[in-house]
Amino acid sequence: MSSSGVAADPPIASPYSGHDGLAAQLGIDVGGTSIKGAIVDLRTGQLAGPIHSAQTPDTATPEQVALLVRQIAAAEQWIDPVGVALPGVIVGSCLRHAPNLSSAWEREGALDRLRTPGDAEIVLINDADAAGLAELTYGRSGRSDNGLTVVLTFGTGIGSALLHDGDLIANSELGGLLVGARRFEDVASGRAISDGELTPAQWAECAQPYFDQLEAMLNPGRWVLGGGLSEQFEQYASRLKLTKPVDIAHLGVHAGIVGAAAAVKRSGSPEALSGRR
Repeated sequence: MSSSGVAADPPIASPYSGHDGLAAQLGIDVGGTSIKGAIVDLRTGQLAGPIHSAQTPDTATPEQVALLVRQIAAAEQWIDPVGVALPGVIVGSCLRHAPNLSSAWEREGALDRLRTPGDAEIVLINDADAAGLAELTYGRSGRSDNGLTVVLTFGTGIGSALLHDGDLIANSELGGLLVGARRFEDVASGRAISDGELTPAQWAECAQPYFDQLEAMLNPGRWVLGGGLSEQFEQYASRLKLTKPVDIAHLGVHAGIVGAAAAVKRSGSPEALSGRR
């Protein structure tokens, strides 16, 4: 967690409560490697405070992750609704297709374990959809007039988000795309790059068939690539042979946090993007 420590008891009041309405919001991004949270200025999409980070437990059960979410909220003395991005598909009260977390997330009621110190509302969103929402809200790629924008996030796995005409099409799982007998995220994720010590050229050779397949299937007008490799991803992305423009994610490694925060604001609208707890 952050060097400032974690509050032992639920706070009495949030220092951000009532600050210009929804101008500030806590977003938390749960990943297979780490869990990170920060206050986000919703007017700009920029972080408005320090990042609180903890290593994701190896077992990553709902109870373990919920404890870390509460600790991050307590570290910010936050008692208002919290946006939480999760690496899987939110279905009712459980999380599907989350290979980097415990299988216990598949059980009915698993998401009910997530609580804040003050038992405030938690708004849930898929982590790649959070990155897509961040691009849609604050990045120029989300406002593209080129039809469909495909956002791919490369981290422990590969997440995806589809943006079309100002809307987020939630719960796409393009990281599971098969070419031959191998899944996209098994050969081209950040973990695959690390485990295989892939050079940018080697990564592009592995990834190219999957991009070719996606171009044929979806005919996107633009690609946005990001995730944990955002800060160095241009050297990888530049090796790809694609017919449409490629942007590196505008918000980089913070896109999941920003998108989780933005999901809270969007959750009150008729086109709510995420679950609530």
